[in-house]
Amino acid sequence: MQKKLVQSSLALTAAAALSLGSAFVASPAMADNGSEKLDVQSETQVQKALSDVEGVNAYGAKGGQLNIGVEKKTSEIKDLEKKYENINVTDGVKELKRHSENDVVGGAGYLATVGEGAGACSTGFSGWDGDGNPVVLTAGHCSKIIEKSGEITGDSTVDQTEKPKSAPANGGDGFQRSGNGVLGEWGFHSYGTGDLLDGTEDPSSAKDSDIDFAVIKVDQSKYAAKNGVTDWTSADSNDLSSSLETDITKVGAHKDGTVQKSGRTTGLTEGEVDSEYNDKFDYANVGGYWVHGFGVTSPADKPFSQPGDSGGAVFQGDTAVGVISGGGPLDEDTQFGWVADLDNSLAQSGVDFSLEKPGDETPEAPKAPVAKDQTIEPKGDVTGKAEAGAKVEVKWEAAKGTQAAGDDSETVKADKNGKFIVEGPKAEGTYKFSATATVDGQESKTTEFEVTVEKEETEAPAPVEREINVDPKEIVASDFVKEDEGVTVTVKGFDEGEKVTLKVASGPENVEGITLDETANENGAAAFSIYGTSETDPSVYLGKYDVNVTGANDTDEEKALAGSFSVVADEDGNGGGNDGGDNGSKDDDGNGDGGSDLPRTGAELTGLAAGAGLLVVGGAAVVLTMRRNKKN
Repeated sequence: MQKKLVQSSLALTAAAALSLGSAFVASPAMADNGSEKLDVQSETQVQKALSDVEGVNAYGAKGGQLNIGVEKKTSEIKDLEKKYENINVTDGVKELKRHSENDVVGGAGYLATVGEGAGACSTGFSGWDGDGNPVVLTAGHCSKIIEKSGEITGDSTVDQTEKPKSAPANGGDGFQRSGNGVLGEWGFHSYGTGDLLDGTEDPSSAKDSDIDFAVIKVDQSKYAAKNGVTDWTSADSNDLSSSLETDITKVGAHKDGTVQKSGRTTGLTEGEVDSEYNDKFDYANVGGYWVHGFGVTSPADKPFSQPGDSGGAVFQGDTAVGVISGGGPLDEDTQFGWVADLDNSLAQSGVDFSLEKPGDETPEAPKAPVAKDQTIEPKGDVTGKAEAGAKVEVKWEAAKGTQAAGDDSETVKADKNGKFIVEGPKAEGTYKFSATATVDGQESKTTEFEVTVEKEETEAPAPVEREINVDPKEIVASDFVKEDEGVTVTVKGFDEGEKVTLKVASGPENVEGITLDETANENGAAAFSIYGTSETDPSVYLGKYDVNVTGANDTDEEKALAGSFSVVADEDGNGGGNDGGDNGSKDDDGNGDGGSDLPRTGAELTGLAAGAGLLVVGGAAVVLTMRRNKKN
């Protein structure tokens, strides 16, 4: 079957050739080797380019890239790679073998007979057609009479199911009819739609309708359909339906990751979806015919599928994704299996298939919970809404590509308003959450949402504006000479622990040069007290005093805080008090902003004797005394 390809009139249409193009991420073009770019949407160009290529066993055209898989790279293949920059050739891709047994050897599932011969296959998924009749989905090649040459010469006949106890999956020696009678008859069945591949075909003749898919119309007088996939643990009892791995709730497309299969030869197995392979190829050569689907790998000593598993159920969780089509060794350590994708097979066949029997009355399922993507602090509340009183199962796992770790689940009850709350993860990162509500035993659809856990960034407090408060602004001389009265200068807006300096910039008769130091408290505030000590002649203090306050951490651009107060004769006073002109307020304790915890540095202004000319002007010094008051 290794003849050179020639141009074919059965070329795939451009739309079909790119049917899964959106899922493919093209490899970088080999610009160093290629000088042309093939238009993969042109049937004529594709046919012409592949006219000298032989032995294509896998094919896919995605994202402007033409991917072909061959067992060996021939000189023609190498020339093709050099000529076109967007042709990607994968070697080591062999023709796959159909997973059915042509000998009468016994099997799990059912027999397909051909005259006096028979082959064993596996049932896939049970359900009902549009009229409510039970049906079983399986592989299309099980319905065909296939000669050793690969030619299809007719249809097989559905025979009996097998005794599970005798199946290879249970360690049995060979196929034994169950004695329950013939399972049913073929309904729709298809295995490829083109001619037998012999190496002369244009690979672009592959199309979405090339499926390996069949329906068995079950004899209701002997069998009843039951939803679910067996785990084979009850095989000794010959009742596989009594122990299920999972119920199947929907049909869907496969996803990357782990996939499971149940079949009569190898039982319940696991494999990994071959993402790299599937990014390139939509079709595989299975026994000489194109089959649309996807590849799965598994260890050679724990194969995902083997002959006799054909038609077996391939599923992810509760989702049916395909039936076993074929496979073979990839290398000495790895086995490769090809799965006919169920969503495409049902779409192409037009088969009306339901996982629930039409007409069966079931309670209405509750509405799916409502939960939006949300951002929380570690161990913060994750919230949503469901029907009042519903039990809500919330699950989460770390999203791919994040540093978050751990998965968990919790079931909570929605309150009378339908609100439900669970404590979120502790570790920072992004998590995939799901919520499913259950009411009266009926389960809702699952709602998926995303939760981001991050610590709240605390903003640095805005710097306190620097202010000065002089209290009072005017004081009568008789009060100024009282230690518990005097004038208090309060400032704020400095750094904790900063040295704050008050300087009397000017005073009556040019009094100046008085300097006081204090340390700002934890609130950045400091206070100073100024009063006179000459009670015998308070008049020596009459006049206006200007004060400036600076901090040790001041920059060159910062200006000193400025304030003033006046000492007036008793007969001229207005009762003292703060006129409110210096951005401050005096508390009940008399200490201004900052309260009684502010330090107060006192400055005593000691006047001269009455006959000494009061405050001497000019070169004479003003006699001053300073002392620190006790801190309030």
